[in-house]
Amino acid sequence: MPAPESPINGPQRFVGAVFGFVFFAIGLLVIGSLWTAHGFGEPPLFFKLFGSLIALCFVCVGGTVCVTSLKGQPMSSGRVTAAEQAPGTSGTGYVCPACGARLGQEADVSPRGDVKCGYCRKWFNIHDA
Repeated sequence: MPAPESPINGPQRFVGAVFGFVFFAIGLLVIGSLWTAHGFGEPPLFFKLFGSLIALCFVCVGGTVCVTSLKGQPMSSGRVTAAEQAPGTSGTGYVCPACGARLGQEADVSPRGDVKCGYCRKWFNIHDA
C-alpha cells in the first residue's frame, strides 16, 4: 500500500500560488472586460455569456490551485484505487478469513460460494463465514 501524499513546501508552494493567482486574475480580467465594454466594440450577449463561462473555469481552477498551494496541501483527485485500499475498507459484507479484507464489488463468486480474495489471493467460501 503506498504511503500517503506528503504536504508540498517551499518553492512548490510559491510556484503553485503564482500559477493559481495568474489563472484567477486572467479569468477575472476576461469577465470584467466582457461586461464593462460599451459602445461600438461591445461583444454580443452570446459571446459575453460563453466567454464568461470559460473565464469562470479559469477563476475556479486558479483560485483552488492558489489556495491549496498556500495551505501546503497536495492536489489529489480524492479517488482511491483498489490497490491502494486497506483491507476491510470497502466492498460487500463478506470478509476474507485470512487477511480481513472485504470482498470487492467486482469479485466473482461461484454458485457454491467460493471466491478468491482480491487482496491476499487466497480462496475462501462465503457460506462458511
